[in-house]
Amino acid sequence: MKIYSIELIVHQAAKAFRRFPMAMICSILAAAFMIYLIDDKAGMKENVDLYYIIQTLLLGMVAYVGLSVFTQRYTMRSSSVVLLNIALAGLMVYFYFAQPDYFTVKSITRFFILALAAHLGVSFAPFLVNTEVNGFWQYNKSLFIRFLTSAIYSAVFYIGLSVALLAITTLFNVDFGEKIYIYLFITVAIILNTWFFLSGIPSRVIGLEQVRDYPKGLRVFTQYVLLPLVVIYLIILYFYEAKILFTLVWPRGFVSYLIIGFSTLGIFALLLVWPLRDDAAHTWIRTFTKRFFFALFPLIVLLILAVGRRVSEYGITENRYFLIVLSLWLLIVALYFLLSRRKNIKFVPLSLFFAALISGFGPWNAYQVSSLNQHLRLENLLEKNHMLINGKAIRAKKEIKKVDQKEMASIVEYMIDVHGVESIQDLFTQDLLNVTKEKRDEYFNKTDRVLALIGLDSGIAIAGMDDDTDMNYDYSCTRHDGKMVTGFDYYFPVSIYPDNNSYYDKGYIDSLPYNIEYNKKLFAIIININKQSSDTLFLENTFKNLIAEYGQHDNAANSYMQINSSTTKFNYQFEIEGLSVNYDKDKNEKSLSSLRGYMLVIKKIS
Repeated sequence: MKIYSIELIVHQAAKAFRRFPMAMICSILAAAFMIYLIDDKAGMKENVDLYYIIQTLLLGMVAYVGLSVFTQRYTMRSSSVVLLNIALAGLMVYFYFAQPDYFTVKSITRFFILALAAHLGVSFAPFLVNTEVNGFWQYNKSLFIRFLTSAIYSAVFYIGLSVALLAITTLFNVDFGEKIYIYLFITVAIILNTWFFLSGIPSRVIGLEQVRDYPKGLRVFTQYVLLPLVVIYLIILYFYEAKILFTLVWPRGFVSYLIIGFSTLGIFALLLVWPLRDDAAHTWIRTFTKRFFFALFPLIVLLILAVGRRVSEYGITENRYFLIVLSLWLLIVALYFLLSRRKNIKFVPLSLFFAALISGFGPWNAYQVSSLNQHLRLENLLEKNHMLINGKAIRAKKEIKKVDQKEMASIVEYMIDVHGVESIQDLFTQDLLNVTKEKRDEYFNKTDRVLALIGLDSGIAIAGMDDDTDMNYDYSCTRHDGKMVTGFDYYFPVSIYPDNNSYYDKGYIDSLPYNIEYNKKLFAIIININKQSSDTLFLENTFKNLIAEYGQHDNAANSYMQINSSTTKFNYQFEIEGLSVNYDKDKNEKSLSSLRGYMLVIKKIS
């Protein structure tokens, strides 16, 4: 039994530093820059370079761990190790200088892609050219357990020191300042946690293939917690797929993330119990594995349909590109484990590693494909509306449908926000960098200036690039009541705010009783005067016409906000002043949020 003394802790810390010197230096520098950033009163705009330095150091920290375990496994010469370390430092410098002058979605997501790839690299670096399946599993088991242990130890250490600081502050009136707790958290999370984790990475990887140790607690956790959760998710998703086939309603966007989450959880659970698949007492694991990957195929098809619909409506964005890549990755992994005779679990992190690199870099990366796709959509819209001459955008010579205006505005906003104004420079004769050089970090100002060149306003841009299927539509109309009432027998205001999609009201006009109600199923209002013939005023056509002409929201013309109808007793003209509707595109369901206006009635002469 090991007795942890100060001497032993110092010895292990020094050993970890000798094994992973560059990783530890990166972690210490990253923590120092974080603390400096917190103390600096300048905003994010002024400190963007500092953020990029921290990103670079954090990536380097993980990458150097992978490089160290790789060189140590294959006992490379010191000169080769030094050269590889210098090469990695060069890549870090290149990454830093390749960043834009301001934060973009591209710079942030690319950092997370590299972070994922670096962590995956650590998982297979010592076994890159070996087929030691059990050794690979034992190594990653140690990493996994060490990660959990270091997280728990670090959390306890941070809480303990925080309470100690609080006690000193309270008992001795020593004011450390509120930031001391943030400094402590950064120090523990970035330096001490990394140090503790690295000290537990196996130093002798070669002998792990002969190790048959399997923690009982890990088996119980996987068998009785993770795998039942996988089955529950599988049942839910299959019931949802059956619902789609029965109702013929397109899948909701959320299902994409649920399938990805379920698949990841299932694969992770199977990897955790992989060494037991050849154990006579656990033959169910082999059967479960095969059935699991068979069960993935219908869900992968559902995932492709869900993503495909978004792409057909809004084109390709980075988010949808990543979903497409993950769909293909799941398909490849499922086929591999079903068809391959030599099932090597290293294929999972290795294939995901290359999928991440392909998504973030190279000619077919997410940003290049998304930019080209959205650029083409914008170009087609400009050409459709005769706003493109010799490949250059001009101001519209005639009124453009609001739907096209909103789509163009949304694409321009996306392109500037994610890819910068340079990405659409070829469509303009004006120098967009010069047009947008003031307040360069305010993306909406940039969008305003670019859209003004073609006579559009960013205020009309809606979340056209959004995957959210629940959309709110709002329309208003300015009227002149005195002119409208002339020639009618009755007039009364209408204000409908449905409660749980139902509404009923009654009153009197000229001593005649009337009632008015909203019918959700018909998407209509029903009116009855003097208990005579009732009439139904359908909102469907009005709503469709408003969407076609004005998109998601606008101040509409009178003619678009008027509904006429008649019965044997009365003629109705409903003048709408405000209409708000929630529309679920997947279910094709409309629910009225509010309807304001007034009803004009002519009594027919019998």
